[in-house]
Amino acid sequence: MSFQTFCVLLAVFTAVCAQAPTNKYELKDANNATCLKADMSLSIKVDYTKTDNATAPFTWPLDGTVTVGGNCANDSMTTALLTLSIPAAETSVSMTFTKDGDSTFLSGVVLSYKEDPDIFNETANPNKTNDVNKGELKEFEASPGNSYKCNNQGDLDLGSGAMLILADVQVQAFDVKNSTFGDNDECAADLPTTMAPNTTVNPNTTVSPNTTTPANHTTIMPTTTPEPKPTPNPDVPDPKQHNYTVTNGDGKICLMALMALQVDANYTKKDGKIGVAKWNVPENTTVGGDCGNDTSVLEVTYDGGESKISITFTKSGKSNMLQDDGKFKASMITVEYVETEAHFPETNNTGTKHTVTNNNLTAFEGSVGSSYKCMAEQDVMLSGDVTLVAKDIQLQPFGLDSDNFDTAEECPADNEISNIVPIAVGCALAGLVVIVLIAYLIGRRKSHKGYQQV
Repeated sequence: MSFQTFCVLLAVFTAVCAQAPTNKYELKDANNATCLKADMSLSIKVDYTKTDNATAPFTWPLDGTVTVGGNCANDSMTTALLTLSIPAAETSVSMTFTKDGDSTFLSGVVLSYKEDPDIFNETANPNKTNDVNKGELKEFEASPGNSYKCNNQGDLDLGSGAMLILADVQVQAFDVKNSTFGDNDECAADLPTTMAPNTTVNPNTTVSPNTTTPANHTTIMPTTTPEPKPTPNPDVPDPKQHNYTVTNGDGKICLMALMALQVDANYTKKDGKIGVAKWNVPENTTVGGDCGNDTSVLEVTYDGGESKISITFTKSGKSNMLQDDGKFKASMITVEYVETEAHFPETNNTGTKHTVTNNNLTAFEGSVGSSYKCMAEQDVMLSGDVTLVAKDIQLQPFGLDSDNFDTAEECPADNEISNIVPIAVGCALAGLVVIVLIAYLIGRRKSHKGYQQV
């Protein structure tokens, strides 16, 4: 085996098993002064459809060879733009930063990429260009003149099965002085008093149901001042899976969902402390809803009508036009509940009824004509205080032809879990090959020395 082949194997081993590198990006103004600085490790992850109609994930890192573009803010502008592109791969990420009063933040991301058939194995849409636009964000938040800093790895979901995986982030898009970062505003995930949450679907930062990350990952969060940790109530057992069905006017099942549901809610106790109430949706429920061509609704009522969960499923449009792109998602979820002593011990607001809605979601996303399946826990954040926890999920809100689910599309979280073992084994084997090759080359060099002429 040649030394060149050995180097290729080593490069493949490194590319498969290593994380994206941390790179430094800068923009300069007309006076050649640095006006925007960004250090970050950035990878792109997307889901794409294969020729057999299965959904597959693909992840690739942005390294130091990207082309940096964009524009800086000036005295009359309150926005700045950083664009990172790889022209050869027809891939680009554009980040819009906004300055609003006493804070600066990432307000929008546009991802553009091409499904190159040489890279996207067995893609059903070869050479298709995809544009994913996510606005109304408020991430990387910092005070004017300061930089946002977050070392923890986090996933920023863009919807449509796309996300950015970031780590070691330090960004300052405004008021850069002397080409150096200002004081750091650290993210909550880096603060020692803040526990890393599970993967969540944040309001206005939706996650392709996606989306469970390893335990040492956190969701991208704005910088916040540490608050007193909520006091959890006694542990609640894992929720049990139940079957929910909705029928049309002819009595035919038009929406079917198997899922285990739990609600987590923060509340104020009589002593002023914050408590965390958790309760499972029971077996005895009243199921209702409605089925339509483009919108279907599942309603689950329990606790004698005092509590209800409504999930609205919609077909997503293509390029903001009316035609269907073959996908569905849970776009809105509403949770209604009443603070009772049973679920909210020592509550200061007994009998208070709450209605919490998030109408800007991309959760439980699948293909029309197929069912969505996800055994991993999905935490859908409806507000800063209320989260809907779902697991052991299989659902189909459109296209049911019988009382059975159509072919299941597994969520990326389940695929990631199932891929951990083969990836680990592959990396171990690759490392073993590298060690053997090094030993072989060293031994060969020594053996050559034994036959030198005298």
